[in-house]
Amino acid sequence: MKQTSGPTKKAPAEAVLKDIRRVTNRQFSAEEKIRIVLEGLRGEDSIAELCRREGISSSMYYGWSKEFLEAGKRRLAGDTARAATSDEVKELRREASALKEVVADLTLENRLLKKKHQRGWGRRRMRYPASEKAEIIRLVEQSHLPVRRTLEKLGIPRATFYRWYDLYQAGGPEALEDRPSRPSRVWNRIPDEVRVKVIALALEQPELSPRELAVRFTDEQKYFVSEASVYRLLKAHDLITSPAYIVVKAADEFTDKTTAPNQLWQTDFTYLKVTGWGWYYLSTVLDDFSRFVVAWKLCTTMKAEDVTTTLDLALSASGLDQVKVRHRPRLLSDNGSSYIAGDLAEWLEDKGMAHIRGAPRHPQTQGKIERWHQTLKNRILFEHYYLPVALEEQVSAFVEHYNHSRAHESLSNLTPADVYLGRGQAILAERERIKKQTLTQRRLQHHAAAA
Repeated sequence: MKQTSGPTKKAPAEAVLKDIRRVTNRQFSAEEKIRIVLEGLRGEDSIAELCRREGISSSMYYGWSKEFLEAGKRRLAGDTARAATSDEVKELRREASALKEVVADLTLENRLLKKKHQRGWGRRRMRYPASEKAEIIRLVEQSHLPVRRTLEKLGIPRATFYRWYDLYQAGGPEALEDRPSRPSRVWNRIPDEVRVKVIALALEQPELSPRELAVRFTDEQKYFVSEASVYRLLKAHDLITSPAYIVVKAADEFTDKTTAPNQLWQTDFTYLKVTGWGWYYLSTVLDDFSRFVVAWKLCTTMKAEDVTTTLDLALSASGLDQVKVRHRPRLLSDNGSSYIAGDLAEWLEDKGMAHIRGAPRHPQTQGKIERWHQTLKNRILFEHYYLPVALEEQVSAFVEHYNHSRAHESLSNLTPADVYLGRGQAILAERERIKKQTLTQRRLQHHAAAA
């Protein structure tokens, strides 16, 4: 047999197969498959001709036809199951995602309600321990909701959470522990040797309050210590005792206050009992500006002559009976029988002194001398007195202490004598100098210790 040379004849056949494969690999939608099957069922064209026209094989057509008839049969039998379309799948996916968010939201809300009820999460300015900070971080990481929405439900600011999260990533759960903001060393700390001296002074003079101790220590030791520091120091050593009296404050005050000593004197009587002798009456003249007890007298009655005798003692003690002044002190009293008597009015007119009386049933007008009486009785009535002389000695000793030793809070911690005698401003200036010197010394000691 004669053999021929040249290209093989299989090449056109391979091209035809490739075209068939390309056509058969065509993807038909469900609607197109139904259309082709229905045309074949009508019988207008043969199945072979229909398959050639649509570019499919007859086996593919008969497969579609079988599936179509079986699906119809199941439908007629009541089976409604079918394959979902792409649009339906997308819609189902959106619904599933929304349901997941709702479930996550409800789950988180339920957990938050438990946390808020049990631990109080979400309250303003709440401090969280490290364990709860770590739990919040895990809760946010596991939540299906965005971080913003989760933190809003927790009631925690985002800046606070991210600050915790940075610490957690850098150092783990241990880094979430709170660090005290108080420094290890304070430059203004009172030295230990000064603390010992303050405690020693408090033990030596237990009757002094923390305010009076601070003033006494500053004046005597030339080292400034504040009232608050003395109070904290005494409290730490359990040296703060409850007061033996109740402080009563006046409700009203003068509109036009005095500006210098001997402008206004307050006077009044108070009751003091001597066992076996009965009641004695203390008549006092108090300077309104300085709270200085100018004169006092222990009387057996409360007559006008007792008032004039006390006023004579006050004029003599102040030196106003020896010099001629332009304005005599005005006298402030209540409406007692001895103060509205005509004898007292004549005596005051002869001395050139004006008289002012407070409103009836309003002792706040004479609040300063009423406070003096209360302070006096709180100190001297702890003991019983059996002789008038003993009571008089006790009153004299306390008047001396009140005028010259007891620092008055309303006088900037000066004694009444300091203000009455005009040396108050110099004392305040010296205390301010001691304070600045002390603070400078403490600062230098702090820098030296830190170096």
